[in-house]
Amino acid sequence: MKKTVGEVVAMLDSSIHVDTFRDVVITGICFDTRQIKSGDLFVPFVGNLRDGHEFVSQAREMGAVATFWQKDVPNPPTDFPVILVENTLLALQELAAKYIQQVKPKVIAITGSNGKTTTKDIMAAIVETTYKVHYTGGNFNNHIGLPYTILTMPEDTEVAVLEMGMNHRHEIEVLSKIAKPDIAIITNIGEAHIEYLGSREEIAKAKLEITAGLNPSGILIYPHEENLLLGNVDGDFRQLTFGKSDAAEIYPLEIRAEAEGTSFITNWEPDLEIFVPIIGEHNVFNTMAAMLAAREIGIEGEKIQSALKNMERSKSRLEWITTKSGARILNDAYNSSPTALKTVLKTFMHMDSKGKPKYLVLADMLELGDLSTKLHQESAEVLENDTIEKIFLYGEAMKAFKSVAEAKIGQGKVQHFDTKESLETALLSEINGNEWILVKGSYGMGLKDVVENLIIK
Repeated sequence: MKKTVGEVVAMLDSSIHVDTFRDVVITGICFDTRQIKSGDLFVPFVGNLRDGHEFVSQAREMGAVATFWQKDVPNPPTDFPVILVENTLLALQELAAKYIQQVKPKVIAITGSNGKTTTKDIMAAIVETTYKVHYTGGNFNNHIGLPYTILTMPEDTEVAVLEMGMNHRHEIEVLSKIAKPDIAIITNIGEAHIEYLGSREEIAKAKLEITAGLNPSGILIYPHEENLLLGNVDGDFRQLTFGKSDAAEIYPLEIRAEAEGTSFITNWEPDLEIFVPIIGEHNVFNTMAAMLAAREIGIEGEKIQSALKNMERSKSRLEWITTKSGARILNDAYNSSPTALKTVLKTFMHMDSKGKPKYLVLADMLELGDLSTKLHQESAEVLENDTIEKIFLYGEAMKAFKSVAEAKIGQGKVQHFDTKESLETALLSEINGNEWILVKGSYGMGLKDVVENLIIK
């Protein structure tokens, strides 16, 4: 975004504290003083513990050229460009909504309980073969991150691929109304955030909020086998499905799992094999969702095949890493949920490790509420004897997983640890560089730190 202070004021129908600053040029946006770049507009949020207005002076020193300022906060600076707003968060969101309407990219929005980041990466890789694409980076997919993603979009962007996350009802509704997607993708309905939403039915309703801002002539893409979506979509927009059966618009004819990724062919082009460098059958379905969207904007066939061969992916999501000693880590430490854990366990157990022992390093799945014990137990039910050498578990909830895992693969193969440090100590003393290790847990459990230490082992 490149706008003058006066242009931002006009877009928000707000006011400027000192009119002489109207022509100051803003070239970026930031809400964290540690990330400020010269030319940024600083957005101070008012939180329960800290008020971002306290950091305006620091932001200025770091290179910010203007700031939002809530009208109910006293003493705005008079020697610095200040854009007066009723609420800084709402102003950020409104500015993003106005900006994306000015740029007018084709907007592809993606949500789902699992796989939305991977699907975003796949979608962006495909789109950039043909168009100038801008897409969500990192975990900028919430009420702050999505507006930030939009406002960092170059003015010549042709397609925006935007990930939308949530914890509660009506959060995706807000994001959809800001972005106004032309194509919306729901990857699946799982159990993530069931603590706040209560049931998969409520999760489905929350994911369907992605249609709140969907262009009336737009398209909703979702899994055909998901009964909580099929038949419950309300709107005049087109609907396309991906799935396992020939009742879906696109479905696989053949899937071949490999250690470095997954190959498959679909009913669309039975003679074209597509390789996606991400393990797991579930990522075939994520890819097919992206293929449906790609076809709608004129990309298909060999362009998709070529785009996916060397695509870049977000870190810590089914990422292979080789340690200094030679062990191979399948790093999926960014997040975890029952659906995702069961899926990756099935994939990992059946991989051909060439005789090398397979270890699991698993931590609690968070935000499962009263269903936590039950869902941790059910996740362990997929384990098969003689497929895993040892399991290292961390966290209170993983005690429920442990009881079932011991019955499945043997008591002596499963260890539980109350602290991350004790887990790491035991694991580091165990491995010798000949292992395949799957690491998975909710981000808040901090397994990324364990992975970092394993790498240098």
